[in-house]
Amino acid sequence: MPYETDPIPVQEQLLSRDDILQKLKSNLQRAQQIQKQYADKRRLDVEFQIGDLVLVKLQPYRQHSLALRKNQKLGLRYFGPFVVIEKIGKVAYKLQLPTAAKIHPVFHVSQLKLCRGSHDRPYVPLPIFDSDISPLIQPVAVLNTRIIIRGDQQVHQSLIQ
Repeated sequence: MPYETDPIPVQEQLLSRDDILQKLKSNLQRAQQIQKQYADKRRLDVEFQIGDLVLVKLQPYRQHSLALRKNQKLGLRYFGPFVVIEKIGKVAYKLQLPTAAKIHPVFHVSQLKLCRGSHDRPYVPLPIFDSDISPLIQPVAVLNTRIIIRGDQQVHQSLIQ
């Protein structure tokens, strides 16, 4: 004869389930509080005044500037300085960008850094965009042309300045 146990009553099962859910919720809240403490340690409250000079951080993997690099990690991170012309909400600022720059002039405060010192002109120019995909590049002159043979085809090549 198999070993028989008394089945646990339904009320006791529900109570133990409620206890487990309550413990899970309290553990989750405790973990969230600890994560918030760690995040708040590095968080800074930064505010800029209208007229301040700031540097703009652009994401190197998204920018297509004239200086194309093999390794985008070594590309420039901050561009500017630019003047803050308007505060939009608590964390957004509108900047006075050059007319040639075709990017949106409103930036989150995390993408800005206060520029220290006095600067008459931008020491790090903003990349000039033709579109979201490619930079605006205009050739100065055609220096040389040649025809090379690859297999059965003739390929025209030009040296552009």
